[in-house]
Amino acid sequence: MFRYVAFVWNDRDTGDREAARTLLQRQSAAGRDWRVALRGSGVEVRYARADTDACDGYALAGGKGVVLGNLFARSREGVSTAAPRTLGAADSRAMLESNGRHLIASFWGRYVAFLHDPDARTTWLLRDPSGALPCYVTRCRGVDIYFSRIDDVLDLLDAPLEVNWPYLIAAVCFLREHSPGTALRQVTQVLAGECVELRAGGSQRFFYWDPLRIADTEAIEDPREAATAMRQCVRDVVHAWASCYDHLLLSLSGGLDSSIVLACLKDAPSQPQVTCFHYYPLGADLDERAFARAAAAKAGLGLIERARDSSFSLQPLLTIDRAPEPTNYPYFLEHSRLDARLAAEHGAGALVIGHGGDQLFYQERAEWAAGDFLHRRGPRPGFTRVALDAAQMDQISVWRVLREATSSYLLHHRWSVRQEAGRMRPLLVPEVIAQARRSAQFLHPLLRHPRGTPSGKLWHAHQVTQPFDFYDPLGHEGEAERITPLLSQPLMELCLRIPIYVLTHGGWDRAVARRAFYEDLPPEIRNRRHKGGIEEHLRLTLEHNRGFLRELLLDGALVREGVIDRPRLEEVLSGRATRIATGSGELLEYAGVEAWLGRWGGSVRRAAA
Repeated sequence: MFRYVAFVWNDRDTGDREAARTLLQRQSAAGRDWRVALRGSGVEVRYARADTDACDGYALAGGKGVVLGNLFARSREGVSTAAPRTLGAADSRAMLESNGRHLIASFWGRYVAFLHDPDARTTWLLRDPSGALPCYVTRCRGVDIYFSRIDDVLDLLDAPLEVNWPYLIAAVCFLREHSPGTALRQVTQVLAGECVELRAGGSQRFFYWDPLRIADTEAIEDPREAATAMRQCVRDVVHAWASCYDHLLLSLSGGLDSSIVLACLKDAPSQPQVTCFHYYPLGADLDERAFARAAAAKAGLGLIERARDSSFSLQPLLTIDRAPEPTNYPYFLEHSRLDARLAAEHGAGALVIGHGGDQLFYQERAEWAAGDFLHRRGPRPGFTRVALDAAQMDQISVWRVLREATSSYLLHHRWSVRQEAGRMRPLLVPEVIAQARRSAQFLHPLLRHPRGTPSGKLWHAHQVTQPFDFYDPLGHEGEAERITPLLSQPLMELCLRIPIYVLTHGGWDRAVARRAFYEDLPPEIRNRRHKGGIEEHLRLTLEHNRGFLRELLLDGALVREGVIDRPRLEEVLSGRATRIATGSGELLEYAGVEAWLGRWGGSVRRAAA
């Protein structure tokens, strides 16, 4: 399990230097086999990895820095290759001279980089645009401590941590995406594509990667050109990731995205062994085995099939790893141990997930496509076709699309993430939702203001920049890594440059991706308009765990702090028929927050919300 800890301090300050020495000694005594990747005046970076991890350290020439994680070099021909473990002198010099910008422009991957100029006594920290590797920070005795897992730094802290209740409230209201804050007041995070410059005890933060600026640069408006570029880019990033492993385990849902990943894996130049698996429901949810089988057969591979167990227990929530913020625990509760056993049985080094395709390729909310067209091209020929495509894809009236487009074009109305606050959350106290909506504290700094970006592309940027969890909160040392190859910087940049009305061309969701891989996919998959759901599966899971949920939630912190309406919650958990239209996901998220609070126990102060 790859992890890192980095210490940065003002080496000219005697007190800070002594504090750093003490913290480094204390961390060394913790017992883990840490490797020193970078040591200089005012900085030390350490990391640990299992033999099975593909993540590693990439050293800059001359000991001037290190890139931690997975790194690929771009080429003018559009073919990415694994970067050497020791980067060349020219690239190393370019990274330092550009304060890290060269890393964004000429490389990509899953990384956090530390660059150090001893003459200028300056250190730059850069998190890659995919945000796939965590980068948290806390401050102790004048020393900035950057880390990926909080358990590695807890013993170094002098004061108890405190729950950041405004953040938790924003989280349950859908408003905490891309926030520099976390659910612990003393812990913040470096955002994807952000650089932190540390000099003389002070710091400045800059965004080297801006999704809205990329979306406004060299737009690809021809569907054929977009499909050609997408095919090349998807194949390139999938092939690059495949080169890191000899054997891959692929979660094949039968949907478009995982089937595209499989189509790319089957002819990867590194020729990894690929094992496909599929979980199918036993209840009333759509059985997608036929689609998964068709995709596997097209690739000439077999398929492992496992039934979804709706009676799985939520009790392991009480044993999750401690982290600076809650995450999507239901996914891991159901899949974590099953996936790990499958990977171990088949000797797979990584589990590949098609996550991110819906967001990148644009799977929903075509209603904004016509407004985006007007924003970029004005009321020109083609507008009516775009409006009809949008209405067809979203199954809404064309008049609704036209109203939205006119409002956006003439009145400059823009979508905002604040509109999502409390959406489909009937158990939240209304005043809590209103308070969260008024605050912009936990919104991404780059997405708070549209800067002229139309609604569709704003939503697209918001969706694209949501990384998948690097760590499994129920995982164990040495288990297979999870990778989401679609959420890679080159593909993110390409999709951002394709306007919404091109991504939804012809009234199809993910239209460009379908066209790009039309010949690689079985007809029943490339022509699918609807995705399978697991609503009945989750409903049965909640029914099986109702007693556990009542005990966890009814007298939990969210009720005590006035976030959840207890009478409404009690009605929903009573087992009786109710008109309160809460979804399974809402209850499971609240359970995750309560479990997260419980795992911290008395080690954090629970200040009032």
